[in-house]
Amino acid sequence: MATLTPKEIQKIEEYYYWVGYKTWIPFPKELNERLLKVYGEEPVPYSWTDQDIFEGTRKIIFDYFSNHSK
Repeated sequence: MATLTPKEIQKIEEYYYWVGYKTWIPFPKELNERLLKVYGEEPVPYSWTDQDIFEGTRKIIFDYFSNHSK
């Protein structure tokens, strides 16, 4: 059973910092809340895999920053 936690979000922030997206860190509160809303709880009766969370958060993060950087 995989869910996203604030500690995992911190790890994601560190990852994006080290791969070159230094201006994105720390994530805005609005983005953190959105990530936790989507991936913070299991969608019963389904379950998230680590890959689901990785790909889903990646899409949300890139979408957020592409829409808020203008």
